Amino acid sequence: MKKQIKIFLLLALAAFTVTSCSTNKLDDGTYNFEVYATNDLHGRFFDSLYVSKDRYETHRYSLASVATAVKEARENSGKDNVVLIDVGDHLQGDNAVYYSNFVDTLSEHIFSRVMNYLEFDATVVGNHDIEPGAAVYNKVVKELNMPYLAANAIDTKTGEPYFEPYTILNKGGVKIAVIGMTNPNIPNWLAPHLWEDIEFEMIATSMERWVKYVRETEKPHFVIAAIHAGLGDEESDSRENPARYVARNVKGIDLMLAAHDHKIAAEKIDNGEKEIWVLEGGSRGAALSKASVEIVVKNGEIVATNVDGKTIEMSGVEPDAEYMAHFRDDFLKVKEFTNREVGMLSNTITSRDAYFGPSAYIDMIHTLQLSASGADISFAAPLSFNATIEEGVLNYQNLLDIYPFENQLNVIELSGQEIKDYLEYSYANWVNDNPVQNGHLLNIKRDEKRNRWSFNHPSFNFDSAAGIIYEVDITKGDGERVSVLSMADGSDFAMNATYRVALTSYRASGGGYLLEHGAGIPKEQIADRIVELYADIREILYDQVQSDGVLQAKKLNHWKFVPANVVDGLAKKDHGLLFE
Repeated sequence: MKKQIKIFLLLALAAFTVTSCSTNKLDDGTYNFEVYATNDLHGRFFDSLYVSKDRYETHRYSLASVATAVKEARENSGKDNVVLIDVGDHLQGDNAVYYSNFVDTLSEHIFSRVMNYLEFDATVVGNHDIEPGAAVYNKVVKELNMPYLAANAIDTKTGEPYFEPYTILNKGGVKIAVIGMTNPNIPNWLAPHLWEDIEFEMIATSMERWVKYVRETEKPHFVIAAIHAGLGDEESDSRENPARYVARNVKGIDLMLAAHDHKIAAEKIDNGEKEIWVLEGGSRGAALSKASVEIVVKNGEIVATNVDGKTIEMSGVEPDAEYMAHFRDDFLKVKEFTNREVGMLSNTITSRDAYFGPSAYIDMIHTLQLSASGADISFAAPLSFNATIEEGVLNYQNLLDIYPFENQLNVIELSGQEIKDYLEYSYANWVNDNPVQNGHLLNIKRDEKRNRWSFNHPSFNFDSAAGIIYEVDITKGDGERVSVLSMADGSDFAMNATYRVALTSYRASGGGYLLEHGAGIPKEQIADRIVELYADIREILYDQVQSDGVLQAKKLNHWKFVPANVVDGLAKKDHGLLFE
């Protein structure tokens, strides 16, 4: 593998130097350029909503607002002095990209079209850009007029990066290198067939090698690290969120662009040689990262590189009229698709109920998974924190609200003991560890900055089960809360028996660590437990609605929190804190 990568690096030099300057020498003087970056757009390319909500017709911000800010920057500073980069997660999260991913797959992808229209200089592969599958991301690679970067995604067949590792830009007379990295935690979230033949290297290790290579061979005047990874901690080489760590520990970087954790940040990290700006712009166009760069040259040498970073809030920025007009027909196509009637819903469902016991919403998913797979047991979690779908006519938007992710249905084999341990891990994150003393049923905290209550752990990892009858005693400690009484049909549940369990591909790939840390299955052995693979769960849901005409949502009541005299009062209190 190392030998193959070295060979690739030599070949890459020949390919990339074609686009580089004939000389890297700068004349004496001061050079200025600006770097702008978006991240985690999640398909919010339009300013308007597809379905009106609470009298609102538009988003507070979107890529349409970014288009305005970028146009002004190019007009004020000169187009040749502006760098524009997207740092990943753009192919999932909105009906616009879903439509291009799975409905109209023949036309040019909407992401490719908006990137090309706005003339981005580079874009980075995010984990949500791998999840739609190779057919989608390979198509996008061909359509983009700029490189799709991920130096740490290695093609196992060749030992070379699967995507382009870096690009060289010439802005304001300065040679700029942009090195892109995707999130190496992808194998813990996504089914293997989505990233077949790709291995993901840790960002710090890969970045150190690529910065050295680019510095030595391309000799750029400025190096940008654009990584689809969150901020994390300066001291920890986190697999998922290492931006601060990389900025501090990898020498040769001049600017760090982060993503993934949807935070807005503009801060400096001291790496022992200089301070490195780390920028991140939230998500869905909430903020635009900006770095103003000044390079001073004397006697043919760079004597100063001054960077000033900040984020620019997009809320209140008017959408660009030309951009909106250009993509108006695309918006209308997606809107028509979104509002297409698909069937009826028998009764109103809400994800709010799912945190306090059995709910029609989650039990509908359980019923769907059990029916489609014939499994003994189903695991499912609320994928929308606070979604309510009214009874009556269902449109495609309602199906997206019910099931917002592109997860496939998998069946795995687990022992009775592993099932109990899996549920223990889920409820350990879900419920308060001392409800009577702390006065809360749920493991929640108050976010003083946002003036609201929220969970301490992601609620999409709060799996409950169907197919077994069980109780969760909130007064007991970790590992002792769950008591499985029987199978749903009244037959015995045995700890040493093997059961077929229906769950999502995200969970079957190790997502949320419920199988690894809960059931105690080593990560490398999880794939061997998968015995059946089915279609996308939303597709199964759609097919059922089309077949039956009506989507039935009924409580199964296969589990409950106990004791009732403690649970009831705390549940009412926490419901009020979270949702009222």
